[in-house]
Amino acid sequence: MAKRKNIRVEMNRPIELQGPRGTSQGVVRDFSPGGCRIEQPEAKVHCGMRLTLRLSLPDRREPIEIKPAVVTWTGKDSFGVEFLSLSQDIRARVKMVYDLLLEAQSSAESERVISLPSVSWT
Repeated sequence: MAKRKNIRVEMNRPIELQGPRGTSQGVVRDFSPGGCRIEQPEAKVHCGMRLTLRLSLPDRREPIEIKPAVVTWTGKDSFGVEFLSLSQDIRARVKMVYDLLLEAQSSAESERVISLPSVSWT
């Protein structure tokens, strides 16, 4: 397994996954500009599988679409994905949110919260 380029930050956000086996939902548990860990019990994914992800970041209600993302590892209740290519706008938004979350998790300011109401996929 390749060494990560960035530290992962904790996250608890809904994510929609689209792959060859259909659409499903999961929860992003940690996140970096290059990938994330998705919790999804009994996920039907395998290493090398390409997915399209729709992720609601905590800065806005509109989700971003990440296409393609590739599964890099699998576990019992979660798996990791790498973001293969992001548009310049999405890359900038992902990096900005990552930097804010990293700062919030690194500081002693435990009262600082960056979150929006939960998202409903309709």
